Amino acid sequence: MSISKRVVLTSVVGAVAGLSTIALAQMSQRKSQHLSKLDEDEMMRVNPRTGSIQKSNAKITTAMHQAAMSAGAVEIPPSSVIYKHAGKMYMFDSAAAANNQAAINFQSQFDDDY
Repeated sequence: MSISKRVVLTSVVGAVAGLSTIALAQMSQRKSQHLSKLDEDEMMRVNPRTGSIQKSNAKITTAMHQAAMSAGAVEIPPSSVIYKHAGKMYMFDSAAAANNQAAINFQSQFDDDY
């Protein structure tokens, strides 16, 4: 390989490494990460055994929704935070508890750009 090709190749490799370092640095400054988006008639759950977030490929039908409502399903606020602590799952509505320390603690852990 000629010296000029080596210089060009070295420059390209250095530029790619530099750009990937910048991308990693920007990602590390984020407080949260976008896992998925829940669109109309889609469903997700937190697997109780593994803790992984699962999004179903099936769509919610009117009959499924009506059955869930009659079995006790309730609307959750869009400001809900779902978390696991000491082996139990919890839901916290940070908007309903606005201006108290618990709400501030949770809200400060997420980026607001999603």
